[in-house]
Amino acid sequence: MADDEVTREVLFADWEGPDKTGLTIEQASGGEIFVKEVKGESPAARSGKVYEGDQIVGATIYFDNMSSEETAELLKTLNKHKVGLKLQNKGDKSPCHSPLSTPCRSPMGTLTWEGRLGMGNLI
Repeated sequence: MADDEVTREVLFADWEGPDKTGLTIEQASGGEIFVKEVKGESPAARSGKVYEGDQIVGATIYFDNMSSEETAELLKTLNKHKVGLKLQNKGDKSPCHSPLSTPCRSPMGTLTWEGRLGMGNLI
């Protein structure tokens, strides 16, 4: 991606696939995925942020309305890809409370854990 290109993130609260969102996507010969068409009066068109020719470089999926089975299946399919996980703390199960961990640092609202275990002990 060139320095003058800008990456935008567009949230679709009720994503049901590209067709119902109003997108036609295609894969280029180099493997990149592009927006081929934005259908008029579709959720994508109404967002005002999706344009024909945009390259799709990533996606954020929120698990709010997914079953645990759907979530687990999705995560199992993400082999050897760059993945960022959004994490929440439920009670005192946080590694911040573990005697094996160093203090958590969260300057930007993200959870960072620096455990004292070696890499061989990680799952």
